Amino acid sequence: MERASDGLDALLRQGAARAEVEVYHWELHRLGRRARLVVEVDRPGGVTLDDCVRASRAIDALLEAHDPVPGPYLLEVSSPGVERRLWEPRHYAQAVGKTVRIRIKSGSSHQGRLLGLEGDAVVLEVEGGPQAVPLAEIALARVVYEQGAR
Repeated sequence: MERASDGLDALLRQGAARAEVEVYHWELHRLGRRARLVVEVDRPGGVTLDDCVRASRAIDALLEAHDPVPGPYLLEVSSPGVERRLWEPRHYAQAVGKTVRIRIKSGSSHQGRLLGLEGDAVVLEVEGGPQAVPLAEIALARVVYEQGAR
């Protein structure tokens, strides 16, 4: 049996593809009787406001047709931004070479240039050399904006 979130994910990805963007990340939050569906879209070179509007319309049309979210909800479509959060291994792969800040579940944090992924760990270049941080230990990871960096 298909999980409800799998069906929603498929609709979001289909709508984004129609708008010529891809789903970077999405979350559905319940706020009492109402829900908030936040969809971050991206594409190589970044997204524009027009891209977000097109994606919002395409996604909204599919959600209206298939009604995968029970009850009233608010749809928000945006870019993940320059200081984007890293959720999945593919996000880390896309951020190789950039400075990232990682907060570990134990409370400590690390910042350094992302060298890549090795197995189930993220490798950062920090003062003193490379440091591996297991993905399972990461509570929050985010790209750090550096003016002039590409």
